[in-house]
Amino acid sequence: MQKRSKKLKVLKELLKINFLTYFCKVNCQKYIRHSSRKQGSITLFFALTLTLILSFLFSLLEASRVETLANLAQRNLFLSLESAFGSYDVPLWQDYRMLFLDGGVGSQELDLTLLEGNIMQESWMEQKGNSFYHMALKNIEISGYTLATDYYGAAFEEQACKAIQEQLAQSVMKSLQEKLENGKKLAEDEQKTQEKWNSAKGAIKEAKEIESKEIETEEENAKEDERDKIEEGDSSESTQELPENPINFVDLWKKSPILTLVVENPTQISGKAISKQERLITRKKKVGNMDAPNQKAVEKLWFIQYLNYYFSCQNERGEGGSNNHALDYELEYCIGGKETDQKNLEKVVNELLLLRETGNLVTIMKDSKKQALALEIATAAVGFTGIPPLIQAVQIGILLAWSFVESILDVRCLLAGGTVPLVKNILEWKSDISLGQKAIEIETNKQQNEEGLSYREYLQILLLLVKEDVLVYRAMDVVEQNIRLLPKRENFHMDCLIQRVKAEGTYTSHPLFLGFVTTVTIKDGEYHFNSNSKFSY
Repeated sequence: MQKRSKKLKVLKELLKINFLTYFCKVNCQKYIRHSSRKQGSITLFFALTLTLILSFLFSLLEASRVETLANLAQRNLFLSLESAFGSYDVPLWQDYRMLFLDGGVGSQELDLTLLEGNIMQESWMEQKGNSFYHMALKNIEISGYTLATDYYGAAFEEQACKAIQEQLAQSVMKSLQEKLENGKKLAEDEQKTQEKWNSAKGAIKEAKEIESKEIETEEENAKEDERDKIEEGDSSESTQELPENPINFVDLWKKSPILTLVVENPTQISGKAISKQERLITRKKKVGNMDAPNQKAVEKLWFIQYLNYYFSCQNERGEGGSNNHALDYELEYCIGGKETDQKNLEKVVNELLLLRETGNLVTIMKDSKKQALALEIATAAVGFTGIPPLIQAVQIGILLAWSFVESILDVRCLLAGGTVPLVKNILEWKSDISLGQKAIEIETNKQQNEEGLSYREYLQILLLLVKEDVLVYRAMDVVEQNIRLLPKRENFHMDCLIQRVKAEGTYTSHPLFLGFVTTVTIKDGEYHFNSNSKFSY
């Protein structure tokens, strides 16, 4: 009974559902017949009109989308380059505040395909999924690039000047500039000083020739004997009192290894060296293919301040720079350009001696007592010729020799950490020519003078005299050799560092709406957008 009652209930429910279905179907057919009889002709016209309107709107929408895609392609290419250049050389930035991209990536050769591959990979990872403006980077080519060594290291020099300008105030630079310019003017007189020295040696040589001719001339024998007697009688006492002519031993000093005279302990001189063939100025360098950028005028003085801040020298390290040093005398290398520390120091010392000799000559020419003593020594040496110009030339030579003796003491003071003015006053004179060759055997004092210049400041004067492009290349040598001392950086090359690139990229995107877009290239059912962009540090 229960089963039958359940079946009856099910049949009743089915009948209700069938009835409702039938009722809805009948009413719907009536409504459709009524509606079709009332709006049939209008629906067809409206359908055609609506089709045209929608086609036009979708075409506009797709055209707008394509225009946006083209702009996005340009922007995405720039952002991809910016992202790639974010992988700058970290040690180069940390130690020297230089931003460059290592195009060698641990190799000696520049490989732009690695850069292109990195950009493609990063772009692919960023563009997964679908969106209204979805596009993909299909191809990229680095068509132009500038390296750190291009145009005589213009990019390197510009970044160096920018880095130091952020650290030094303009007021500090102005006060220092005046000192360095005065030093440069003094250095420009070195040639005149050398000419005077050569004239003095020439005068002595000429006097010896005259003396030999007089001895060989039989007609002058009597006069020669008389003159010898007169000279012996007149000057026998005075020659005992007069000091030794310093021209002779100073000339020997200038031809001998000079470091033994100015360095108290030559065994402490650095023995570090770099390969002569690895220097940028001599080796074959890789070259970029982009034109020189329109750069602002770079002041050489700012670049020298950069070197002074980041590079080490004989008696101290720079405030910045690397903890690893292929050469200990880095500023000296920028001046001398030799492959060893010892040769560079010797080159710098020779130039400092000549510079100090010129400055000391200015001082000694103000001292009448020293000039009178020099005249006496000159007269005793070549006075027998009776030629005033010879005597005067030798007198100047003696004053120059005395100035050189003083210069040895000055350079010793500088290397010990003291200061020396460009031009001393008479009271600051230290050497005594009456001691002869023992005049330099005095204790070196680390003298500090408020108006004096330190060893580093004298080096800056010498750096001003180096040709600018040579100076930049030598500075890059120092940086390159120091970076190579880091782990896994032995193949680091400055001419593999990228500063600027020009790239051409191709982006693709699928059509999204029905449209008649003719402003872009369509291949294989995809839009192709060609973009060009530049990026530089």
